Amino acid sequence: MNKKIPRIYIQDHLNLDKIYFLSTENRHYVKTVLRMKLQDVLEVFNDTDYVFFAEIKYISNQIIKIKTFKNEFKKVESPLHIHLGQVLSKNDKMNFTIQKSIEMGVNIITPLFSNNCHVDKNNINIKNKIERWKKIAISACQQCKRNIIPKIKTPIDIFTWCKKKKKNDINMIFHPQSKLTINDLKGSIKYIRMIIGSEKGFSNDEIKKIINYGFLSIKLGPRILRTETAALAAITACQVKFGDLK
Repeated sequence: MNKKIPRIYIQDHLNLDKIYFLSTENRHYVKTVLRMKLQDVLEVFNDTDYVFFAEIKYISNQIIKIKTFKNEFKKVESPLHIHLGQVLSKNDKMNFTIQKSIEMGVNIITPLFSNNCHVDKNNINIKNKIERWKKIAISACQQCKRNIIPKIKTPIDIFTWCKKKKKNDINMIFHPQSKLTINDLKGSIKYIRMIIGSEKGFSNDEIKKIINYGFLSIKLGPRILRTETAALAAITACQVKFGDLK
């Protein structure tokens, strides 16, 4: 199959030799953005390690009908499971962090409220935010060829999230004055929860409280990183050490 075949995500359960009708959003993408035509081929995915190839059987302004004709097993998920707790940052930075962290293999993203975040929890349309973030997640997976869409959780308080740690999780917070580095961690680590601050960072009291919840204070280097840079640096370092960036 041609590697440049366009990819779309659909919510329907996928089977071979079945007809599917594209959603309004996918119709716009296929017809207006990609300018695809009758008999063109799409790669379709839906939260499994199998992708399906489908041919456009009917196309109009209101309806696009496709039929699957082949499937392939394509496992691209990292053996390392990463749950990112990202303190809410400004819109463009938050969107960037979600997009790029998904491309780097993060599995779950939970937006967090903290004392220094740029979002007022009493003045935010959470439903609209989550819908927007989920669209960004799907778009990122279409681009990077991940087939299982990472989960975007409802925003919660930072310390509520810290309490939710599980037995096998390695929990991390990053600070340039820490002595411990990712390379100091030994053994086979499969589950990581990492917390990244907003543009204003964490107060000393917040750091102490997070560490008291069992989080390791990790050093990513001597430089002060932007919030969106910190998330990507941390995810990349963990994937190199414990994941699939070998």
